Amino acid sequence: MFLPAVLFLSAAHILSRLLYLDDFPNLYPFDRDLHERVLDEEMCQRQLYHMMFQDAGILTQFVDAGARTPKGILNGNLRDMGNYHQCLSIRQNALDMTFEGKYCLINVPLNQEFDIPSLEWPIFDTNTLKIDGYLELLEQNELKYSQLRNALSIGTNILDSTSRLGNDTTTIFRNLELKLAICIPKVCTTHEAINSIINVTSYGFVYEDDMCRLPNDKHWVAGDYVAIVLFSIIGFLILVSTSYDLYHLFYLKRSSDQMHLLRLFSAYTNMAYLLRSSSKPGTLECLDGIRAIAIIWVILGHTFAVIPSVVANFFDMAEWVQKVQNIWVTGADLTVDTFFMLSGLLVVYISYVKFTPKSLLMNLHKFYLGRLLRMFPILAIVILFEASLYNRISDGGFWYIAAGNVHTCRAFWWTTLLHIQNFVNPHQPCIIVTWYLAIDAQLHLISPLVLFWLLRGSKRSSWSALIIGLTISLLVATLYIFLVDTNDNYAHYYVNILTRSPPFFVGMIIGYILRMYRNKKVKISRVIAAFFTLVCIGMTYLMLYLNYLNGQPDWGSQTTSNLINAFTRAIWAASVGWIIFVCVNGYGGPINWFLCLEIWKIPARVSYGMYLVHFSMMFAYYSSAFQNIYFTVPSTLFQFVGFLSLTIILAILVTALIEFPIAMLLKPLLDIKPPQQKPLIKDSREISDEQNNIPPLASRGGKVNEVFEPDENENSEKNVDKSK
Repeated sequence: MFLPAVLFLSAAHILSRLLYLDDFPNLYPFDRDLHERVLDEEMCQRQLYHMMFQDAGILTQFVDAGARTPKGILNGNLRDMGNYHQCLSIRQNALDMTFEGKYCLINVPLNQEFDIPSLEWPIFDTNTLKIDGYLELLEQNELKYSQLRNALSIGTNILDSTSRLGNDTTTIFRNLELKLAICIPKVCTTHEAINSIINVTSYGFVYEDDMCRLPNDKHWVAGDYVAIVLFSIIGFLILVSTSYDLYHLFYLKRSSDQMHLLRLFSAYTNMAYLLRSSSKPGTLECLDGIRAIAIIWVILGHTFAVIPSVVANFFDMAEWVQKVQNIWVTGADLTVDTFFMLSGLLVVYISYVKFTPKSLLMNLHKFYLGRLLRMFPILAIVILFEASLYNRISDGGFWYIAAGNVHTCRAFWWTTLLHIQNFVNPHQPCIIVTWYLAIDAQLHLISPLVLFWLLRGSKRSSWSALIIGLTISLLVATLYIFLVDTNDNYAHYYVNILTRSPPFFVGMIIGYILRMYRNKKVKISRVIAAFFTLVCIGMTYLMLYLNYLNGQPDWGSQTTSNLINAFTRAIWAASVGWIIFVCVNGYGGPINWFLCLEIWKIPARVSYGMYLVHFSMMFAYYSSAFQNIYFTVPSTLFQFVGFLSLTIILAILVTALIEFPIAMLLKPLLDIKPPQQKPLIKDSREISDEQNNIPPLASRGGKVNEVFEPDENENSEKNVDKSK
């Protein structure tokens, strides 16, 4: 096992150094060839001359749709996005020319010195102009450049002073640049258009082209046609299956159970089953509350994590994030470890139903396929949509952000489906939050090394395997964190299996304990149970606080920081695990009542779908913004409520219409005859995946909680990571 692992990690490391998005220019979400084809230097000069000297009305349209000096530079607003839709809607005919708008972004470094002299405009005969106010427009342009010069001068002064950001202000501003939108004729380059007004390069003014957009520049690719055909087929199956189901139920007045295949895609039956309110006796009901709260917390954290890409008052938000009272948002990344813990818990708890040591070894392929194939349908559908039609659902000046996701999915869809993106392309993932699924799949890959000993039935061998597994995971994580000195915290720590594995092994211990006491009455003093529950709740708050402190600049020593990174996630998982234990065994009190509320059942059942769709939806929303968004906590919470509501709706649809029927189709391939022992699952048709908090259509009488694990639920984060 060790040699293949070393070879795999080495190959993945080499690939991560060789693969870049620039290696896939044909997969770019915008038609680069179109942008090259429309350029015409001679026509550009004619149109610029006509606008400048013969038709100020057309010039006004281009100037009005372009950028102004960013408002709030001192508060972190370094962008002015102009008016994207107004620019691209320009279409004017004059003489034998057609003037059409092209929207471009340029980057202007703050760290530059130049001297813009007073602009000397030629004297025009106003009688030849179509607009008498043309000279006033020139004066406005001169004022505009003066304002730009003053703004950059202000930026230069800031470099020589200190501010609320501390002593690193100079370094910060020297790396900053203004992002400005300009609207120019589509036949021109930015250099031709800008220099027609003022020869900025002769004055030492430096800028870089970022990107340009044209009307209808989203070209069709093969993935678009594949998506249309596949989604049409799925829609047709849903229509036929639902019609067949409703015909039998409401017209013939009899059940259609005898024709299971024809009703697999029935929206009526699948939705009714998914939205049921009943719960089965013997289920771990408290997991519903934990899972639902965790995914909601993930979405909340990602809402605050994504908005900086379009925020107008960045420094205000940065100050808000650094306040300790806001760890209810900044600590959301620890929620990921809740799902890793649940993953380990359920793989142990359910494996006792399905396997003996011998059957585990003989059906190892089904053990792996059972996890991967049940994750596959929604993941594949979301990836296909992101790589194709997602690029067409909206547009705007910020759409390059969402288009970046489209590009990465077109280039690296395969690493996401193979669950290796955290090794091969950690900084360019297809669907940012799927890093969690990759690590979870990798942890399932090694879990039989522990499961085999647990299934043998010996307490000594079981506890030895669990303790050794947890010890090795903690030791490897600690050594890795102490020995690997890197500034790339995301790739080497946040999405790394070595640092993320301890909560999974903690969960395996919790799952084993729950399985041991499943049919036994656990006797604990209620005072002791309440005391340790309060201690564990306090530990979760402490872990949040330590995680907050560890994110502060210049806090503590590197050794302290490394210890926090190494152990906080395992302690968090153990604390949540204790709460699960007392709730399952009747000592949870009001906590158990709260976690078992009916309100959590639907979000828990569709949490996997929620996890996969929420981040892309956020990117689409913010990428469609007209201008920068001013950050306030109430407005962001309002957006969060909207994201959460729409996420639940979309997750219900993909779960009921895609996950359920495909899970039933795959069931015959993955069926494993359970060992002769008291079953945890009553119905032989029950589809219960140790990671699936999505109950399949055939799960009618099972006792195991239906859980399909989402993560971070990053996202994230993104990251929610981010990218989460």
